Amino acid sequence: MCGIVGYVGKRDAVSLLLSGLRSLEYRGYDSSGIAVHTGAGISVVKRAGRLSVLEEALHERKVKGKCGIGHTRWATHGVATDINAHPFLSRCGKFAVVHNGILSNYLPLAAFLRERGVSLVSDTDSEVIAHLIDYYYTGDVLGAILRAIADVKGSFSLGVISVFEPNVVYGVRKDSPLIVGEGEGEYALCSDISGISFCDKYFPMDNGQVARITENGVTLYDFKGRKLPVSFVKRESDILDERELGTDDMLAEIRQIPTSLMIGHDSFPRERVRELFAEEVKDILVLGCGSAYHAGLVFAEAMREVAGECVRTEIASEFLTERPCVGKDTLVIAISQSGETADTLLAVGRAKEAGAKVLSLCNVRASSLVRQSDCALITRCGREMAVAATKSYVAQVQALLLICLEYADIKGKIAPSALDDFRAETAALSDKAEEVLRSESYIEKVALAAKDAEAVFFLGRKGDYAAAREGSLKLKEVSYLFSEAYPSGELKHGTLALMEHGVYGVIVATDPALFGKNAATVSEITCRGASAIVIAPASLAAEMPAGYVLCIPDAPPLFSPILSAVVMQLFAYYVAKARGCDVDRPRNLAKSVTVE
Repeated sequence: MCGIVGYVGKRDAVSLLLSGLRSLEYRGYDSSGIAVHTGAGISVVKRAGRLSVLEEALHERKVKGKCGIGHTRWATHGVATDINAHPFLSRCGKFAVVHNGILSNYLPLAAFLRERGVSLVSDTDSEVIAHLIDYYYTGDVLGAILRAIADVKGSFSLGVISVFEPNVVYGVRKDSPLIVGEGEGEYALCSDISGISFCDKYFPMDNGQVARITENGVTLYDFKGRKLPVSFVKRESDILDERELGTDDMLAEIRQIPTSLMIGHDSFPRERVRELFAEEVKDILVLGCGSAYHAGLVFAEAMREVAGECVRTEIASEFLTERPCVGKDTLVIAISQSGETADTLLAVGRAKEAGAKVLSLCNVRASSLVRQSDCALITRCGREMAVAATKSYVAQVQALLLICLEYADIKGKIAPSALDDFRAETAALSDKAEEVLRSESYIEKVALAAKDAEAVFFLGRKGDYAAAREGSLKLKEVSYLFSEAYPSGELKHGTLALMEHGVYGVIVATDPALFGKNAATVSEITCRGASAIVIAPASLAAEMPAGYVLCIPDAPPLFSPILSAVVMQLFAYYVAKARGCDVDRPRNLAKSVTVE
């Protein structure tokens, strides 16, 4: 999960590469570096640590040039050190390479190079690529790159510059995302379109492609060196790109949820979804990882309650290791914020091989998942920069619930009056989320009380259990507190043994029909010394026997996971802040997981 960027044009490459790396830092922030052709050769500056460390080094070095590549790293092979940071230079500084992905055969490649006198200085898999290109160079840079990548196994996107072509950047893509952008008399290469904001046109590279980029244009090749057509499209503007100065990205994105919900509701492609379900669908499987998978759990519970349908959910990485129980009558709903999650992409490919049809739910139109799917639904919640999913998760849940309502209507599983009521509730979600945000100061107070908890257990039933799983993930991601989620009914089957002073239970209790059971859960943990935090509708809050009650507006249980998610995101944020954690860049994590 690294980010790469490249630039060639008439402007200073260093400032544009740094700007791109700032936008890509969510993909990895263990180290960063740039390589720039200065006119006299390739100058490389790279540092372990956050991007600010690299910026300080560049301020001292005064590197200048109009062609270069950059990289921000999430370590997979080799710890985060200056030596292991990208870019990597080949012998005598002829080639510089940045890499996103994992090479599965780098050990035999390293042995091959050492036998030929090459000294490898890093612990990474990526360094071998620069040396391989150098080894195969006989006067043709493109030919050397093609020969080198023919030897490489695994997933990779590459940015390459050389002393032999001072104003040329090469981009290579196999299984890891790469986008080419066009500006005015300048071109760029990036893992994510957000990193090349100065480009008003772009095209996403497909697997098995090499792009040769100059300030005059782009030439595209396949891995056999045959030319391919290039077609740029105009990029869409980011609807939600304004942020309050001095605000953490995570908090800014939580505060954008009401607007995200409004846009998601108004732009939902109802007729397109209805056309999809007009066809015969006998089986629905939801695939996702992390927060995206939890959104799928909410959907499955909604489909059971509203449409009487049993929807299967699988974590994408697990689906890859099991016998694929899908076929021509299966609709796979694949969920991913970035559309570049490696396990999800591989799982979708496997499902399609078995004949399944794929509907993707994604926040990035220019993504691999969207291009790989038969049909795509774009959540349009705006760019999400913090590693922890907040507004993107809520947008996914909203879209899935709207899909559920259309499915139930098409299949005749819901009365028209109930459908009208539910649709009215979806239109009100934005205002209700805004109401939750107005209780932010009280949520912060509760978070301060829980910041030193020995453990936090999230509990819930039905849709509240699905919501609890996401709440637990959010807390452990950003605060590093030990946290797990369990169905409330399972409390007595083991977890109750852990309830004691210093432990907190967060009980998600939004269904009025389950009030008695939820109240009993609160009593079971508090009488053993643990503290209880309850998330409940305002109409039930006063009756809950808990030390802390976090209220959400009254809403049908179908929609409460959206509102309780906002509460739990704010709770996680303020716990993490109180513990001195970096809420936007949690340790050991990256947002776009592009490796298995």
